[in-house]
Amino acid sequence: MTEALRLRDATVQDIQFELLRRTKFNALDGERVRDSLLKHRHLWHAVLLDRPGVPNYADPSHLLTAGLIKLRDLPDNLWNADTLFVLTPSRSDAEQLMAVAQAEDWGGEATVHSDQEETDRALGTGRQEYGLLSIWWD
Repeated sequence: MTEALRLRDATVQDIQFELLRRTKFNALDGERVRDSLLKHRHLWHAVLLDRPGVPNYADPSHLLTAGLIKLRDLPDNLWNADTLFVLTPSRSDAEQLMAVAQAEDWGGEATVHSDQEETDRALGTGRQEYGLLSIWWD
């Protein structure tokens, strides 16, 4: 998001990029990753920086463990997220983008999700050939 762009005029993707730009911890340099993604815009549809919660199978409930950690940290002006999800037009594009991430040393643990049914379920869609790259920073 450029300095001249007002928040009310920003797209949701612009806002996600601003959250990414502001994030810097351990090996994640959000501004560098954002700049690289913008250079390779042809390889992706959408980008989301998140920290998904995890189910507690021993004591199931509707709230996921650590699922609201971002909400907890908002009063401290912190977007507490550690996983970048990148939706790509195809698995091949996800693999190409993972190669970019490795070549440009984005850090983190990169995964191209290869189970199309799992990806479709996570996206709430089907019969699409989307690719999905995730990068997790510890």
